[in-house]
Amino acid sequence: MTNLDVSFKLRVHSNRWGHKDNYTLTKTEDGWLVSYNKATNAPCDKGGSPTLEKALRGESISYPADLEYFLIDIWDASETKSKEEIQAYFDRLGEWISTTEKTKPVFE
Repeated sequence: MTNLDVSFKLRVHSNRWGHKDNYTLTKTEDGWLVSYNKATNAPCDKGGSPTLEKALRGESISYPADLEYFLIDIWDASETKSKEEIQAYFDRLGEWISTTEKTKPVFE
């Protein structure tokens, strides 16, 4: 299995804190281990459920509804792609989530 136990960074903008938060996803045989804030090496499936979803919701970060499918695609791609290529996918994914977060409406 390629990239097993390799960690990747997912940087996501938080409107709540006004900066990017760093999430670490480490590939496992069944999915990912997520590390962020209070969650350290918390397991989730290939689509990020439940740990990554809970972490994002806990920080009030809006994210695309089909995020899980892209995480599954990245996990699958990690079987044949280099660590650098997979990190580039996470960089693009983080930008997409950040755009969703930055453009959500604020009602005062």
